[in-house]
Amino acid sequence: MLSNNAVIKDIAYYHPDNLVGNDYFIKHFDKQGIDIRSLLSAFGRKYRYISNDINETILTMGIKATEKLLEKSKIDPNEINTIIFSTSTPEYISPSNAIEIHESIRASSKSTVYDLNANCAGMLVAIDQASRSMRNNPNIKYSLIVGSDQLNRYSRYDQAITYANFGDSACAILLENISNTENGFIDSDFYTNSSTHDKVVLPAKGLSSAIHDKSLPIKDKLVEWNDFDNRGTFLSATISINILLERNNLKKSDIKKYFISQFSKGGIEYVCDLLEENQNKFTFIGDRFGYTGTTSPLLALANAIENNELNKGDYVIFWTVGAGSTCSCILYRY
Repeated sequence: MLSNNAVIKDIAYYHPDNLVGNDYFIKHFDKQGIDIRSLLSAFGRKYRYISNDINETILTMGIKATEKLLEKSKIDPNEINTIIFSTSTPEYISPSNAIEIHESIRASSKSTVYDLNANCAGMLVAIDQASRSMRNNPNIKYSLIVGSDQLNRYSRYDQAITYANFGDSACAILLENISNTENGFIDSDFYTNSSTHDKVVLPAKGLSSAIHDKSLPIKDKLVEWNDFDNRGTFLSATISINILLERNNLKKSDIKKYFISQFSKGGIEYVCDLLEENQNKFTFIGDRFGYTGTTSPLLALANAIENNELNKGDYVIFWTVGAGSTCSCILYRY
C-alpha cells in the first residue's frame, strides 16, 4: 500500500454533433479514382464526429470536456494544482492552451500549468508525469489533464489514411491524490524509435514556412503522411506490457482490460494475437469515434466505465503511439 498515489477520480469527454459515416468518404475518394473500402474495413471505421463549425477549435472542445468533468466531480477548481493540455493541433503556441483552460475554470493560482505535445501519446505521457509528481508531493491535491485534437481539419483531401480516418474529440481526466491506497497509477514503460521521424509531418514544410512563405501551397501547411510499416511499434506494445507485468509480479490473467491506440482495429488484433490474449479484454471504439489522436485510449476507458465493465481494484493497461515514433504504456489499478 502506497502512502499516497494518483487515482482517477472522474473522466469526461466531448465531441461535435456532426456524425459522418463511411459513405461520405467513399464517394469523396471514388471521385478521385481511389477505392478506400478495404482501408476503412481494415481500420474498423464506420463513423466519426467531425466539427463543421469553423469557430470550434481544440480549445473550445477542451473547455467543454473540462466543464463536463467538473460538473461530474463537484470539486472546487481552486483545489486543482496541475493543469496539462495535450494536443498535436494546438490553437495557440503562446499562451499555452492550458493557461486558457486555467482561466476558463478560474483554477488556483498555485498551479503548474503547461502544454504537452507527444502527439498521439500525449495524454498517457501527461498521466505518467502528473502521477509521479503527485506521488512525490502530497500537497498536489488534484491534477487536471485535458486532451483535444482536430486532425481531420489538418488533413489533405487526397490522403485517405488521414482525411477518412480521423475524428474530433476532447477528453478531460481528473487525478486525485489519495493517501494509503492500493489503487491508481502503478508503473510505466516507454519505447522510442525515431527512424520514422519524417513519415508523419505537420505542417508538411514546417511552421516557419507555413507562416512566412506566402507562395506555399495549402497542402504543404497540412499533414503529410508517408506510408511506413508501423508493426514494430505495435510489437513494442507487447514488450512493454510484459515488462510491466514481470516488474510488478502480475500475470496476463490479472489484467481486466487493455485500452490501447484506436488507430486501427487491425493493430489491436495484432497486439492481442501476439499476447495470446482474449479479444474481449481489448476495448475498440474506433468504429464510433474514428481515430481521435491523443484522446484515443482515454475514450476507450470512458466507454468501459459507461458500460460498467470495470470494478474497483481491477488492473488495466494503457498503451499508445505517437508520430516519430514514440510509445507509452501504463499499468494502472482502477
